[in-house]
Amino acid sequence: MKYPLRILTVLFFTASASMAQTNDRISFNGQELWLNGGNVAWVNFARDIGPGETRLDAFGDMYTNVREHGGNAMRLWLHTTGAVSPEFDGFEVVSPGEGTIEDLRAILDEAWKNDVGLILCLWSFDMLRARNGELITDRAKALLESSVLTQRYIDNALIPMVEQLGDHPAIIAWEIFNEAEGMSEEFGWDFNRHVAMADIQRFVNQTSGAIHRTNPKAVVSNGAWSFHVLWDGTGHPHAKNYYSDEELIAAGGDSLGTLDFYMVHYYPWGGTELSPFHHPKDHWELEDKDLVVAEFEVPSDSLFGIPGTELYQKLYDTGYAGALVWQWIDWYGKRTNGGHAQSWLNALPLMKEMTNKYGDEINIKN
Repeated sequence: MKYPLRILTVLFFTASASMAQTNDRISFNGQELWLNGGNVAWVNFARDIGPGETRLDAFGDMYTNVREHGGNAMRLWLHTTGAVSPEFDGFEVVSPGEGTIEDLRAILDEAWKNDVGLILCLWSFDMLRARNGELITDRAKALLESSVLTQRYIDNALIPMVEQLGDHPAIIAWEIFNEAEGMSEEFGWDFNRHVAMADIQRFVNQTSGAIHRTNPKAVVSNGAWSFHVLWDGTGHPHAKNYYSDEELIAAGGDSLGTLDFYMVHYYPWGGTELSPFHHPKDHWELEDKDLVVAEFEVPSDSLFGIPGTELYQKLYDTGYAGALVWQWIDWYGKRTNGGHAQSWLNALPLMKEMTNKYGDEINIKN
């Protein structure tokens, strides 16, 4: 019976939220930060780095907006589809791409001027979006399914990026995928081509191991689409934690190829059952790592009984390591339709409130 269970869930959550809990934090330049911010996630989709123009003025406006409201963290997508970066020769990656490292350094410099840190997301499920055409999706699929081609990407693009940028003070973490499950055989969406979750796990293991080996101080994470791929208790037939140390090492064999913290996304399609706002962090049995809620929307009214104005505070109170709203208003791209623009505007005063309350845990010491 769904309704009685939902009542019990809310009652349990209310009781647990009233108890003092130790809040998780993300290590950053010698600080332990609660991540208070959002997603950019792009100014020019899949083209912010590499050949073409980088709108540093737009990035500057965004960072100023974030900092004025007390934010300390934003999440940026890099290769995304692979259409522009890295550089391919056939199916093989041969370089990061013309201007890729220079563009990313400029974006990071601008962030640091504004006391904002970045989570750098390398790839998205969009790399196998069918409408991108066979040129892009064929080579992306090969990259995901071949450990040899993955190693070409690591050697010729990823390692040069980490070597030249890995010590930049504005980098919070490297993120391997945005919602890779959307291109998986087990969970994938109809508009994508698909690969096995085993391929995705091996890719995460291989790339995260390379990042850690290149820069032992580097922090690595991965953006999970929902708790279906982080916990075996959701009821989905394929549900489990695909990104535990044991799972990733078994998939790729690299003992360094593990995550330093988890990231999860949540949207209302998940109801209360998959909601980090209706369950404390320890509900998901992820005691081994910190957990950031890296995509969600802030409604103008409420989220299944919780006022939108309380969402950041709710995550702080119940053991999560940060809140990153979706998504910055891109006035230049006119990406202001639908709920995303209002979600950003709703979140800004919440970021400010969190900084006013917990400045020592949020403000970056630049």
